[in-house]
Amino acid sequence: MEMLSDFSVDTFKNLVWVAAFIVGGFFVIGAPVSSAWKIAARAANALLAATVSYAVANLAVVFYILAHLTDPRWSVGKDPTLDSPELSAGPFFQSITDTLNDILSSLTGSLNNVIALKNAFSTMPDFIIAAGWAFLLLLPLVIAVRIIAWFIERDQVKQIERNTRDLADIRAQFGLAPFKDAARSRS
Repeated sequence: MEMLSDFSVDTFKNLVWVAAFIVGGFFVIGAPVSSAWKIAARAANALLAATVSYAVANLAVVFYILAHLTDPRWSVGKDPTLDSPELSAGPFFQSITDTLNDILSSLTGSLNNVIALKNAFSTMPDFIIAAGWAFLLLLPLVIAVRIIAWFIERDQVKQIERNTRDLADIRAQFGLAPFKDAARSRS
C-alpha cells in the first residue's frame, strides 16, 4: 500500500507548505552570527531555500498526480462518477443481457476514467501555478542574496586590511621587517 494514497488535494497543499517551512528552518539553524549583514544573509538564504523547496514540492505533487491520473481523489467535489444500469430479462435473453451489461460496465468504466483524467488535469494547475510563482520570486531573492553577500565581502576586505595594518604595526614594534618587505625578500 502506498503511503500517500490517503492524502487529499488539500493535504498535499498543506504538505507543500510544511516542506518549505522545514527546509527554510534548517537554513536558519546554525552558529550564531555577529553582524547585521550576516543575519540578513542567513534570513535571505533561508527564504531562498524555502522558496525553492516550495516550488519543487509543488512540481513533485504534479508528477505524483501524473503517476496516478485515474485516482478518485482528484474527483472529490467535482464531476460524479457514472454507474451503468443493470439490464435484466427472462432466462431466454439472459446471455444477451449479460453481454450488454458487460459492455455497459466497460463503457461506464472508460467514461469514469476519462472523467478522472479530466479532474486530475484540472487539479494540476493549482500546483503548477504555485510553482511558477515561486520560481518567479526566485530572481529577486537571488539578487538580494548576492547584494547582501557583496556587503559582507566588502566588510571582510576592510577587516583584512585592518588586520594587515595591525600586523605591520606589531612587527614594527618588535623591530621586524615590514610584512611586504619580508615577502619580497623570500622571492
